[in-house]
Amino acid sequence: MTLPIGLENKEVYLQWREEKLADYPSDSPALTVNLETPGQPNPQQIEALKALCRKTNMAIYAGPEAIVEDKNIAINLGAALGLKQVDRSLTTDDDGVSELSVAIGGEKSAYIPYTDRSLGWHTDGCYNDADHLINGFLLHCVRAAPEGGENYLLDPEIAYILLRDENPDFIDGLMLVDALSIPANIENDKVIRAEQSGPALSIDPDTQALHLRYTGRKTYVTWRDDPRLQEALAFLKDAFNEQNQYIFKVKLKPGSGLIGNNVLHNRTKFVDGDAADDKRLIYRIYYHDRITNALNNN
Repeated sequence: MTLPIGLENKEVYLQWREEKLADYPSDSPALTVNLETPGQPNPQQIEALKALCRKTNMAIYAGPEAIVEDKNIAINLGAALGLKQVDRSLTTDDDGVSELSVAIGGEKSAYIPYTDRSLGWHTDGCYNDADHLINGFLLHCVRAAPEGGENYLLDPEIAYILLRDENPDFIDGLMLVDALSIPANIENDKVIRAEQSGPALSIDPDTQALHLRYTGRKTYVTWRDDPRLQEALAFLKDAFNEQNQYIFKVKLKPGSGLIGNNVLHNRTKFVDGDAADDKRLIYRIYYHDRITNALNNN
């Protein structure tokens, strides 16, 4: 579901809001599609996944619970959903897949996703420039940790509704052109990535899709000192609690995964087991395109 043109009009907003909330899923099982072969979904399964993404901007898939180290499962599923614009960065393999596991030493160990630590609420790619926004992602579980590693999920369009209903000024604060700034990544006096500054909330003029940049990090980020923005951030922080009826919880099992249009999410701390099969491994792919923009690309 994308935002209608003229959303600033109260009547347009209320109609869209009613349609958005009607029959909204109440738990993670309602977001789940069973896939016998996740790397080769059939047309009906593809449409089921897309329908969930149109409604909630996310979908969970459950495949056979088996440990299979094959990145093509994730790559092929993304392609089947019409996702073509793969994002590549310093930590991805040549095919654009990031293998998320606990890194022992090396460059990756400096990044929280490659540790067993908890990841706070965020959307992905806050450091990307406006021409390379992360609009979609796919997580495929190869191995799960025996303890922890759950994800909590919140549809950004639901976040928009909660914010706007509380105070429309919150939306104005989040849409400030310099609401969120991420400092440059500099290593050995070399700029690996330039500073990125932009709105936290924006709407694509071509697709009317909402894009949210958010991170709960306290360091290496700068939020503009504007009362509307600061109050919006405080409200969001309070909304990230397990009592929020719109927050989904999932722990991915081997063979299962999550696809989404860059929804808000976190990850709890986890503890790997001693056996090789008990050491968490997730394949992650970022995309510049959205699942809902690929409806006719089966």
